Amino acid sequence: MISSLHQQLFKKLLAQAIDGSAMFIVEIKFVAPEKVEIYLDAEAGITIEMCTKVARYINKQLEEMEPELMYELEVSSAGLEHPLQSVRQYQKNMGRTLEVHLPNDSVIEGKLLTVDEAGFTIEIKIKAKKSNQTFAFADVKAVFVGVSFN
Repeated sequence: MISSLHQQLFKKLLAQAIDGSAMFIVEIKFVAPEKVEIYLDAEAGITIEMCTKVARYINKQLEEMEPELMYELEVSSAGLEHPLQSVRQYQKNMGRTLEVHLPNDSVIEGKLLTVDEAGFTIEIKIKAKKSNQTFAFADVKAVFVGVSFN
């Protein structure tokens, strides 16, 4: 397993790699014995080139600082299959349809209207009637951006 010291080093190098860019960290996972998964996002989206640049920066720095460290690094965008993790992701998706998964396994869909540090509000349509529903982040199981084929 990657030591906590090396985990801190990965986090530091990642922060350096994205410093000054529009990218922000969604999640860092230390999985398997020597695997690191990094999920990034940006207001205008993430490209393969952006992910490659971040991965190359981290790899180059680690080769110089910790040449004996063995690891597999994956850097990618937080795509539609990943739940929203940060307020910045919610802000980026303002006006889009969200799928809100509740602890009782029910799912509510609605258009994202507002978000703050405590939670978010969506507009729900039931038949021809619209209503707003507010959720605290702690009260939802997961939230995904809905896929639209308009």
